[in-house]
Amino acid sequence: MFRKFAIAALSAATLATATVAVTPTDAHAGKRGGAIAAGAIIGFAAGAIIASQAQPRYFAPVRCHNRAITRWNPYQRRYVVVGYRRVCY
Repeated sequence: MFRKFAIAALSAATLATATVAVTPTDAHAGKRGGAIAAGAIIGFAAGAIIASQAQPRYFAPVRCHNRAITRWNPYQRRYVVVGYRRVCY
């Protein structure tokens, strides 16, 4: 939860600073408008790729239980529990 919030906050801060840096002024009156637009598009694409990779991965739950190990006891003439084995699937 915190990780998603941190990524969203970082993206919002980057977007806010990018819009301040991209605002057109008289100095940008040259032929650089296309370069700024291309940089913004590439930045948004890179941000989307990075954000899509930040999703948590699903891991199947591991179920474990203790299974009794039994051996035949000829003196008692029955199976007796001699230990336990942890079985996970």
